Amino acid sequence: MELVSRALSSAAAEATTIPELGRVISEQIMPLVPHDGYMLRGVDPLTGAACFLTKEHGYGASFYRALETAEILGHDQHTLVGMIRSGRPVALLESGPLGGRHGFRHQEIMNATEVGGELRVALATGGRAWGLLVLLRGRGSRPFSPADAVNAGRLSTLLAEALKQYVAGRFLRPVRSAPPPGVVVIDSSDTIRAVTRTGRDWVRKLVPDIETADEGEIFAHVWNIALTARQPGRQALSRIPGPDGWIVLQAQLLDEPGSGGVAVTIQSASSDVLLPAAAVLYGITSREQEVIRWALDGLAVKQIARALRLSPHTVNDHFKAIYRKTGVNSREELVSGLSR
Repeated sequence: MELVSRALSSAAAEATTIPELGRVISEQIMPLVPHDGYMLRGVDPLTGAACFLTKEHGYGASFYRALETAEILGHDQHTLVGMIRSGRPVALLESGPLGGRHGFRHQEIMNATEVGGELRVALATGGRAWGLLVLLRGRGSRPFSPADAVNAGRLSTLLAEALKQYVAGRFLRPVRSAPPPGVVVIDSSDTIRAVTRTGRDWVRKLVPDIETADEGEIFAHVWNIALTARQPGRQALSRIPGPDGWIVLQAQLLDEPGSGGVAVTIQSASSDVLLPAAAVLYGITSREQEVIRWALDGLAVKQIARALRLSPHTVNDHFKAIYRKTGVNSREELVSGLSR
């Protein structure tokens, strides 16, 4: 496990794209939990909304969308949140009538594909969910065993740390070549009714494997965040690591009572959206966040000290702590990474 831990940490540091991260994770854990395919889904650590997906020999877009819908609506017996709360980070599912009593709809999906079994691993660390890894075996392959589940459980925290490390390593960077905000309008039946030109440009930035993706995969994030917006008490916001920087999806119901229509806005993430997530990623304290906010407004150290009723020496100490935690080398680099 120590060797695997070091290998996962190295892989997270070296991976340049989300598909590459998925592949190296699969390769590293293959000796411990053999599998025929996988689906790696990341979630926003503050809202729990899906923020990326990469897969190999996994479910198709329509099947994956059905699974996501079941989870958001609470129809799934083994949701990411449910697994974490139960203290059981691993779930085994098999196709067929006795496949873990998982639910009729899920059995339909598995039976309609070549998937014979699933092993789900909840990825959580520090009390927060970071994602879900679904390992798959094809129909006719040896089923996942209790020993596989034990090995996967031992890997769950290591995998969560690797996922968090990957995200943190690419967080503080300026957004380049960002188009103006885009909008996608979805009706109550989840049919896309309108897309602005920039909306379509943004949607394509959300998909790691854009060259091979179909329309279902391209709009998967949009459908998911729209469904989240219809759930009472859920924050329909997701911060997504894109190829040119951080993207934010936000959804809200249209002002038409009972219509179920949703407008999804896609744009580069602003500092007020990024800073709370950066605090979680790097362990930035509330006082350090206040210092960063004043720095983003362009205040000098003495002005920040006056605003917070601190000495300039203390403010500089806070900056040093922030640089150490985030890995940036200067105030300019910090502000640039958090600014649109």
